[in-house]
Amino acid sequence: MRAALRAAETMTAVDPTTATLRAQLRESLKLPSHRLSGAGHQAIVWHSGILAKFIAASTLATTHCEAASWVHFVSDQDANDPFRMDLPVLDSAGTTRRTSMRLAHPEPGIAPHAVAAARAAQSSLECDGSTLASRAARDALARVCSEIDATRDAVHAGVQLAQVMQRCAARWVSPPCTTVTSDALLNCTGAREVLERILRDPVANANAFNAALRMDPRAAQPLHLAGESTEVPLWGVRNDGVRERIGAAEARRRLGQGRLLLPRAFLASGLMRIICDRFVHGSGGARYERVGDAWWKEFLGVQLPSFDVVTATLYPDPATLGCTDASVAPDAISFRRAWWDPTRCESAQQPRGWIEPARAALLQRIDAAPRRSAARRAAYRALTEHIECLRAMHRPRLASLSDRESRNRISRAQRALCLDRTWPFVLQSNDAIDTMAKPIIDRFTAQMQ
Repeated sequence: MRAALRAAETMTAVDPTTATLRAQLRESLKLPSHRLSGAGHQAIVWHSGILAKFIAASTLATTHCEAASWVHFVSDQDANDPFRMDLPVLDSAGTTRRTSMRLAHPEPGIAPHAVAAARAAQSSLECDGSTLASRAARDALARVCSEIDATRDAVHAGVQLAQVMQRCAARWVSPPCTTVTSDALLNCTGAREVLERILRDPVANANAFNAALRMDPRAAQPLHLAGESTEVPLWGVRNDGVRERIGAAEARRRLGQGRLLLPRAFLASGLMRIICDRFVHGSGGARYERVGDAWWKEFLGVQLPSFDVVTATLYPDPATLGCTDASVAPDAISFRRAWWDPTRCESAQQPRGWIEPARAALLQRIDAAPRRSAARRAAYRALTEHIECLRAMHRPRLASLSDRESRNRISRAQRALCLDRTWPFVLQSNDAIDTMAKPIIDRFTAQMQ
């Protein structure tokens, strides 16, 4: 288990412009005026690294000596299916592999890659757990499905999945004072003023955004420049729930029609950092927020508050995944090399570049014969027959090498599964997560005392 913490040891004082915007945003969202921490993520089943952020945000609120609260931001503008969960299953050979299982019915009229904000809350499917690789996997599936059914009254699937994760994490995470969606965030008084500035001069905004993006070109795609139709940092949402990039003129038209618009990552993240005294990012946010900082400062004249960075790597116990210890020692020679030169079955320690004399003679015959000649074809057939004869002589050894390599491939795949940090945290034992959570809780508790 590894945990990475980068904490803002002291509160960051905000300038008057940011303080005014913070007050407007909190008032619109009916958030308290006292100290607020926060964390957010897409509406997906959390792995342990995501859980770590929420443990930190909750700890910052619950250990403060005065009134304090925390906010859960649901990044429901992301194109993902909230009702999918990765689980270990057994294939026909009894080997564990990873599969993605949908936990709720498909929604009529909604595309598979629709945004979470466009999906309705759902009841769980009766999932077939017969192929699941372990008791832990069956328990995790039943637990998440039960919480899905307990949260059917959520406003949409993004909020529902956020509530499901909060309930599953209740041992380590206290309930937030509120859950903020991207739609609600964009409709705040302060956020609307920011949006109006962007739409008033979309070209200047795009130039500032693209200049900031040069710090980390992989953090996002540049905004397309096209006069009044210059792209803006908003998502339009089609009737089937698919998000689409839109320009300023189209954004104004949709705003006038009251159609759904959602903030893109840098706009949403900046607003949440302004709202919260302490906002907790994961390692990805720590990288791309440099771009957001530069864009907000250059175009909007807002110095964003600093943020904390928390993540963790917690690997599952092999038994949790139904993996067995199938380690096999590698052989001195690979099956592929032995297949094409069966004489190496007798001794793998031949000098580099060594060629068996009989094969060398046949290769020389092929090389000496004219191209496309009968003699050349006959020499080639003689070579293949010679190799087939050697394979027949060494068939048991070749079979042994093939079997060993097959078992080694399985073993490597099993080890890769056990070294994957992105398995759902509900597969992990409480003791393992307790151990992961302790340094996070201790660090942030110490800061608040």
